Amino acid sequence: MKNFRAGTGIALTVTMTAGTLCFTALTPAHASPSTPAPTPTTNGLLTPLKYQLSLKGQPQTTNYYCVPASSSMSLSTFGLKVSQATLAKKMKTTASGGTKGSKAVPVINAYVKSKGYKYTSPTDADGNASVLMNRVSGNIGDLHRAPVIAVYMERLPWNKGKVKGTKLGHAIIAYGYDKPAGTITVYDPWKPTGGSHTISASALAGTLQPGSMYYISKL
Repeated sequence: MKNFRAGTGIALTVTMTAGTLCFTALTPAHASPSTPAPTPTTNGLLTPLKYQLSLKGQPQTTNYYCVPASSSMSLSTFGLKVSQATLAKKMKTTASGGTKGSKAVPVINAYVKSKGYKYTSPTDADGNASVLMNRVSGNIGDLHRAPVIAVYMERLPWNKGKVKGTKLGHAIIAYGYDKPAGTITVYDPWKPTGGSHTISASALAGTLQPGSMYYISKL
Protein backbone atom coordinates (compact mmCIF):
# COMPACT_ATOMS: atom_id res chain seq x y z
CA MET A 1 0.00 0.00 0.00
CA LYS A 2 1.25 3.46 -0.83
CA ASN A 3 0.59 6.80 0.76
CA PHE A 4 -2.66 8.38 1.73
CA ARG A 5 -2.36 12.11 1.30
CA ALA A 6 -4.59 15.06 0.73
CA GLY A 7 -2.63 18.22 0.12
CA THR A 8 -3.79 21.70 0.76
CA GLY A 9 -6.44 23.06 -1.52
CA ILE A 10 -9.90 24.51 -1.95
CA ALA A 11 -12.78 22.85 -3.72
CA LEU A 12 -15.88 24.31 -5.37
CA THR A 13 -15.08 27.34 -7.55
CA VAL A 14 -11.31 27.30 -7.43
CA THR A 15 -8.65 24.75 -8.28
CA MET A 16 -7.89 22.11 -5.70
CA THR A 17 -4.63 20.21 -5.60
CA ALA A 18 -4.05 16.99 -3.72
CA GLY A 19 -1.70 14.08 -3.62
CA THR A 20 -2.46 10.40 -3.43
CA LEU A 21 -4.11 9.51 -0.20
CA CYS A 22 -5.53 5.99 -0.11
CA PHE A 23 -4.52 2.62 -1.47
CA THR A 24 -2.81 2.95 -4.86
CA ALA A 25 -1.63 0.14 -7.05
CA LEU A 26 -3.17 -0.89 -10.37
CA THR A 27 -5.85 1.08 -12.19
CA PRO A 28 -9.19 -0.62 -11.40
CA ALA A 29 -11.36 -2.07 -14.17
CA HIS A 30 -15.01 -1.10 -14.34
CA ALA A 31 -17.75 -3.65 -13.84
CA SER A 32 -21.39 -3.73 -14.85
CA PRO A 33 -23.94 -2.87 -12.16
CA SER A 34 -25.67 -5.80 -10.58
CA THR A 35 -28.15 -6.50 -7.80
CA PRO A 36 -26.94 -9.51 -5.82
CA ALA A 37 -29.46 -11.72 -4.04
CA PRO A 38 -29.28 -12.18 -0.27
CA THR A 39 -26.26 -14.30 0.58
CA PRO A 40 -25.83 -16.71 3.51
CA THR A 41 -23.63 -15.46 6.32
CA THR A 42 -21.32 -17.61 8.38
CA ASN A 43 -24.10 -18.21 10.92
CA GLY A 44 -26.53 -19.37 8.25
CA LEU A 45 -28.65 -16.23 8.26
CA LEU A 46 -29.25 -14.07 5.20
CA THR A 47 -27.64 -10.70 4.69
CA PRO A 48 -30.46 -8.09 4.74
CA LEU A 49 -31.38 -6.73 1.33
CA LYS A 50 -30.92 -3.23 2.73
CA TYR A 51 -29.55 -1.77 5.93
CA GLN A 52 -28.27 1.54 7.26
CA LEU A 53 -26.22 2.14 10.36
CA SER A 54 -26.82 5.00 12.75
CA LEU A 55 -23.76 7.15 12.18
CA LYS A 56 -22.68 10.57 13.38
CA GLY A 57 -20.84 12.15 10.47
CA GLN A 58 -17.47 13.79 11.03
CA PRO A 59 -16.10 16.41 8.65
CA GLN A 60 -12.32 16.18 8.51
CA THR A 61 -10.69 18.82 10.67
CA THR A 62 -7.80 19.50 8.26
CA ASN A 63 -7.32 19.18 4.49
CA TYR A 64 -5.26 16.03 5.03
CA TYR A 65 -7.27 14.25 7.74
CA CYS A 66 -9.65 12.26 5.52
CA VAL A 67 -8.14 8.93 6.66
CA PRO A 68 -8.22 9.76 10.40
CA ALA A 69 -11.77 11.15 10.01
CA SER A 70 -13.05 8.10 8.14
CA SER A 71 -11.23 5.75 10.51
CA SER A 72 -12.72 7.55 13.52
CA MET A 73 -16.22 7.08 12.08
CA SER A 74 -15.52 3.42 11.34
CA LEU A 75 -14.31 2.82 14.89
CA SER A 76 -17.41 4.53 16.25
CA THR A 77 -19.48 1.63 14.86
CA PHE A 78 -17.59 -0.58 17.31
CA GLY A 79 -18.64 1.76 20.14
CA LEU A 80 -15.13 3.25 20.22
CA LYS A 81 -14.65 7.00 20.49
CA VAL A 82 -11.25 7.98 19.11
CA SER A 83 -10.55 11.50 17.88
CA GLN A 84 -9.16 12.36 14.46
CA ALA A 85 -6.22 14.06 16.14
CA THR A 86 -5.38 10.95 18.19
CA LEU A 87 -5.56 8.72 15.13
CA ALA A 88 -3.54 11.16 13.03
CA LYS A 89 -0.80 11.20 15.64
CA LYS A 90 -0.67 7.41 15.87
CA MET A 91 -0.85 7.04 12.08
CA LYS A 92 1.96 9.62 11.74
CA THR A 93 -0.20 11.74 9.44
CA THR A 94 1.50 14.90 8.16
CA ALA A 95 0.48 17.86 6.02
CA SER A 96 3.16 17.05 3.48
CA GLY A 97 2.98 13.26 3.48
CA GLY A 98 -0.59 12.49 4.48
CA THR A 99 -1.25 9.04 5.95
CA LYS A 100 0.53 5.89 4.88
CA GLY A 101 -1.73 2.87 4.63
CA SER A 102 0.96 0.75 6.25
CA LYS A 103 0.66 2.99 9.31
CA ALA A 104 -3.13 3.38 9.34
CA VAL A 105 -4.25 -0.26 9.29
CA PRO A 106 -2.16 -1.41 12.30
CA VAL A 107 -3.43 1.56 14.30
CA ILE A 108 -7.13 0.81 13.82
CA ASN A 109 -6.52 -2.92 14.19
CA ALA A 110 -5.04 -2.27 17.62
CA TYR A 111 -8.41 -0.83 18.69
CA VAL A 112 -10.59 -3.69 17.42
CA LYS A 113 -8.43 -6.76 18.03
CA SER A 114 -9.73 -7.23 21.57
CA LYS A 115 -13.27 -7.17 20.18
CA GLY A 116 -12.44 -10.04 17.83
CA TYR A 117 -12.20 -8.10 14.55
CA LYS A 118 -9.56 -7.02 12.07
CA TYR A 119 -9.22 -4.66 9.09
CA THR A 120 -7.58 -5.79 5.85
CA SER A 121 -7.21 -4.29 2.36
CA PRO A 122 -8.37 -6.85 -0.22
CA THR A 123 -8.28 -5.88 -3.89
CA ASP A 124 -11.17 -8.01 -5.18
CA ALA A 125 -13.66 -5.11 -4.93
CA ASP A 126 -11.56 -2.81 -7.10
CA GLY A 127 -13.77 -1.59 -9.94
CA ASN A 128 -16.22 -4.47 -9.43
CA ALA A 129 -19.72 -3.34 -8.44
CA SER A 130 -20.96 -6.80 -7.49
CA VAL A 131 -18.03 -7.61 -5.22
CA LEU A 132 -18.13 -4.11 -3.75
CA MET A 133 -21.83 -4.46 -2.89
CA ASN A 134 -21.27 -7.89 -1.33
CA ARG A 135 -18.36 -6.65 0.76
CA VAL A 136 -20.17 -3.49 1.87
CA SER A 137 -23.40 -5.34 2.68
CA GLY A 138 -21.47 -7.99 4.60
CA ASN A 139 -19.75 -5.37 6.75
CA ILE A 140 -22.84 -3.25 7.28
CA GLY A 141 -25.72 -5.74 7.18
CA ASP A 142 -24.05 -8.69 8.91
CA LEU A 143 -21.43 -7.14 11.18
CA HIS A 144 -23.05 -3.70 11.65
CA ARG A 145 -19.70 -2.02 11.02
CA ALA A 146 -18.82 0.74 8.58
CA PRO A 147 -15.82 0.19 6.27
CA VAL A 148 -13.51 2.91 4.98
CA ILE A 149 -13.53 3.27 1.18
CA ALA A 150 -10.58 4.69 -0.80
CA VAL A 151 -11.64 6.71 -3.85
CA TYR A 152 -10.38 9.23 -6.36
CA MET A 153 -11.95 12.50 -5.26
CA GLU A 154 -12.56 13.96 -8.73
CA ARG A 155 -14.54 10.87 -9.80
CA LEU A 156 -17.22 11.30 -7.12
CA PRO A 157 -20.40 12.68 -8.74
CA TRP A 158 -20.77 15.48 -6.18
CA ASN A 159 -17.31 16.76 -7.15
CA LYS A 160 -17.90 16.80 -10.90
CA GLY A 161 -16.80 20.18 -12.21
CA LYS A 162 -15.89 21.34 -8.70
CA VAL A 163 -12.52 19.68 -8.17
CA LYS A 164 -9.76 19.95 -10.75
CA GLY A 165 -7.05 17.37 -11.21
CA THR A 166 -6.86 13.60 -11.67
CA LYS A 167 -6.33 10.74 -9.26
CA LEU A 168 -6.78 12.91 -6.20
CA GLY A 169 -6.76 10.35 -3.41
CA HIS A 170 -9.48 10.52 -0.78
CA ALA A 171 -11.11 8.40 1.95
CA ILE A 172 -14.84 8.14 2.70
CA ILE A 173 -16.96 5.72 4.70
CA ALA A 174 -19.85 3.43 3.68
CA TYR A 175 -22.64 3.07 6.23
CA GLY A 176 -25.73 1.96 4.30
CA TYR A 177 -26.80 0.00 1.23
CA ASP A 178 -29.89 -1.06 -0.72
CA LYS A 179 -29.33 -4.16 -2.85
CA PRO A 180 -32.61 -3.98 -4.83
CA ALA A 181 -31.86 -0.36 -5.73
CA GLY A 182 -28.17 -1.14 -6.27
CA THR A 183 -27.07 1.80 -4.10
CA ILE A 184 -24.60 2.48 -1.30
CA THR A 185 -24.84 5.34 1.20
CA VAL A 186 -21.57 7.00 2.11
CA TYR A 187 -20.31 9.83 4.26
CA ASP A 188 -17.65 12.04 2.71
CA PRO A 189 -15.66 13.97 5.36
CA TRP A 190 -14.46 16.66 2.90
CA LYS A 191 -16.37 19.77 4.08
CA PRO A 192 -17.01 21.70 0.83
CA THR A 193 -18.78 18.89 -1.03
CA GLY A 194 -19.06 16.12 1.53
CA GLY A 195 -21.67 14.84 3.95
CA SER A 196 -24.06 11.97 3.26
CA HIS A 197 -24.54 10.85 -0.34
CA THR A 198 -26.27 7.86 -1.92
CA ILE A 199 -24.53 6.52 -5.01
CA SER A 200 -25.02 3.48 -7.22
CA ALA A 201 -22.64 0.61 -6.55
CA SER A 202 -21.49 0.74 -10.18
CA ALA A 203 -20.74 4.47 -9.96
CA LEU A 204 -18.89 4.04 -6.66
CA ALA A 205 -16.90 1.14 -8.11
CA GLY A 206 -15.77 3.50 -10.85
CA THR A 207 -14.28 5.90 -8.29
CA LEU A 208 -12.25 3.34 -6.37
CA GLN A 209 -8.55 3.30 -5.86
CA PRO A 210 -6.91 -0.15 -6.04
CA GLY A 211 -6.97 -1.93 -2.67
CA SER A 212 -10.04 0.16 -2.09
CA MET A 213 -11.41 -0.84 1.32
CA TYR A 214 -10.52 -1.19 4.95
CA TYR A 215 -12.54 -4.41 4.94
CA ILE A 216 -13.72 -5.62 8.33
CA SER A 217 -13.83 -9.31 9.29
CA LYS A 218 -13.89 -11.42 12.40
CA LEU A 219 -10.68 -12.94 13.69
